[in-house]
Amino acid sequence: MEMCSREEIMDLCPQNMCCVIPQVLPKQLCLPPCSTKEELRTILTETTAREFSDLPHDILMDIIAMLEIPDALRAASVCSSWRSVHIKLHNLGKYKRPQTPCFLYTSQSIGENIACLYSLAEKRTYKLTLPEPPISRRYLLGSSDGWLVTADERSEMHILNPITGEQIALPSVITINQVTPIFNRKGELCKYRYSRHTAEGVTESPMTLPLDKLRLEHDKWTWLPPHLGIHDCAYKDGLLYAVTSFGEIFSFDLDATVITAKVIMGRTKEYACERIYIVHAPCGDLLQVWKPQEGNGNWVDEITGFPALVSNTQNTRIFRVDTVAKKLVQIFSLDDHVLFIGNNQTSCLGVSEYPQLKANHVYFTDDFECLSSKSMWGLRLDIGVLNLEDKSIDEIVAPRLFLKCRAPVFLVPNPSMMNSTLHG
Repeated sequence: MEMCSREEIMDLCPQNMCCVIPQVLPKQLCLPPCSTKEELRTILTETTAREFSDLPHDILMDIIAMLEIPDALRAASVCSSWRSVHIKLHNLGKYKRPQTPCFLYTSQSIGENIACLYSLAEKRTYKLTLPEPPISRRYLLGSSDGWLVTADERSEMHILNPITGEQIALPSVITINQVTPIFNRKGELCKYRYSRHTAEGVTESPMTLPLDKLRLEHDKWTWLPPHLGIHDCAYKDGLLYAVTSFGEIFSFDLDATVITAKVIMGRTKEYACERIYIVHAPCGDLLQVWKPQEGNGNWVDEITGFPALVSNTQNTRIFRVDTVAKKLVQIFSLDDHVLFIGNNQTSCLGVSEYPQLKANHVYFTDDFECLSSKSMWGLRLDIGVLNLEDKSIDEIVAPRLFLKCRAPVFLVPNPSMMNSTLHG
């Protein structure tokens, strides 16, 4: 039997392994309990390599199931015994540890089909080789449960798990009633005609858009009852919650025969001058997050022709939604929680489960809607970590290697169907 060495065990990320092994290993090996890294190293030094290789599979599963994704991959590479347990663990879907969100971006310097995944837990970047079409040319519409939603240069959409490399093509945009393809004299698709009846309401006239511009307008296939300016959505207990630019909150029962909108809260503001997010906190509260946007006369939206808006993240405000009194209650501290906002699933996490994250901070990426416009490439992406106490902002990763025209997103790694696409 192939054996794993003590050195290979200790080469796994010490911060994580030294938290997990003391909880599981000493008891199973009839060893004294250990409380520090030094005590753990002493115990491992006195333990034979065969004892590690011969650990029962259920005990190995308990160890590997409590690791971050990069550490689990390292554990799987230690020996054949650990590798077989790793495969079994993910086939059964018994991964226990909540995964710390990562920061995913593309860069001109690393290749068209490669994305970088920066681990907030390890402060380390991994490179992921992803399937066609090139990830660096796609628009990242969002992320949820470890999957990216992307739109390519023809505005066709895919969902992609960057950890496993699994990719699913979604139905073509021309299957949407509101979208009509336009062909040139050679019979080649060249433009799309976008109906007056959009997901956000009725416009003055239909729009004719280049192939790569529809991805900035297209929202969904199931046309929900129209509401002006939906900014963010959250899904919980079978209901889809949506918040508009005026703070209105609607819920939709997607399993209903006829989908209707239920009003959770009416307008809370008269002017749409913030980017608004909606999220359920671990305690059950529904939160609204307002990120101010200000006009910038130096930049113009190519589609609307209006001056562009840029974010003023330092003045971000957070509110608890009082669904009984139908009002917003501002909160000034997240205490031992953190927020993630941007072109990704908005989330509120507790640092007790994610100790590598900074309590009372907001992690944010730029989700400016016209960011893919070439006229906007001169803008500095609004990305960082906001300290809610003193309003200071820190960089997430430096130097900034990500593409100016493809804003990064936060992604919670999903290890299902994990393969070897993750490498340092």
